[in-house]
Amino acid sequence: MAESAHTPPRRRRRSDFDRSRERLLAAARRVVAERGPDALTISEVAHRAGLNRTTAYQHFRTRDALAAAVLEAMGEELQGRLEQQRPAPELIDGMIQAFTLQPEIARLAVHSILAGDPLPRRAWDRAVAHVGRAVRGAHAQAGVDAEMLTHVLVGACLFWTLRAHAELDASDVPGATARLGRELKRLLLYGLFRPERMPELVDSLRPARARKKESP
Repeated sequence: MAESAHTPPRRRRRSDFDRSRERLLAAARRVVAERGPDALTISEVAHRAGLNRTTAYQHFRTRDALAAAVLEAMGEELQGRLEQQRPAPELIDGMIQAFTLQPEIARLAVHSILAGDPLPRRAWDRAVAHVGRAVRGAHAQAGVDAEMLTHVLVGACLFWTLRAHAELDASDVPGATARLGRELKRLLLYGLFRPERMPELVDSLRPARARKKESP
């Protein structure tokens, strides 16, 4: 009976611990988005989250551990979006837009790589697995290297996101991002897929006026 009586408090403590972690991760994302990875400190994040530093250190012993946890959380969130069942053109556009609209992902990823730290393994493995399913599908050409293709796609999105936000006016980013999406579709259509088996992707590359003329 005594052990049963102590179960609810343990559950509440676990729930409080998890909520504190989520608050810290959310605050860390805001810091990176607003001021960049160099501004990420446990003290600043604890302040933003409305928690004391002792609580923050219970979750993340070092700044590097915090940065890795933030990047992993963002990577998992991004992978969840990419694994939704959608037509290929929408999936490609969605991937590029997810990176472009959340530049903190690219900033933190590149910062970690330059510091010699690996990208979160689980999120990367999920990305490779996702591309691998397309590579092994009936619509794909033979001999495509899923891991290297993932490097191409992720690398393009990371670099584009950083350059777009550094060099373009905000009003120009959506149009330029759409142009990038068009070229990635072309790359995948002729480098990964068999065009005759991907009519939706082929159609997405045709001028809008041509598509309107053929629509009923």
